[in-house]
Amino acid sequence: MKYTNVSVKFPEELGREIDQFLEETGVYTNKSEFSKESVRRHLIELNNEPAIAALRVEQLLARAEQDPVSDDDLHARLDGLR
Repeated sequence: MKYTNVSVKFPEELGREIDQFLEETGVYTNKSEFSKESVRRHLIELNNEPAIAALRVEQLLARAEQDPVSDDDLHARLDGLR
């Protein structure tokens, strides 16, 4: 698996809360693993929100107006978002 680097700076208090959680639970081995799982879960939540789906449709339609595509292609893209 290929990886990309992301640098994140947490406020000190949040960093301490994460450290405390990791120490007390042992669920994750380090902040990096905790952060990756947090991002995964948040993306799942966001992708299940109707407002995000509507935003994607709006963006798709705006792009379609700028760069017209066939109706079939547009319907295929919209089906992919459902």
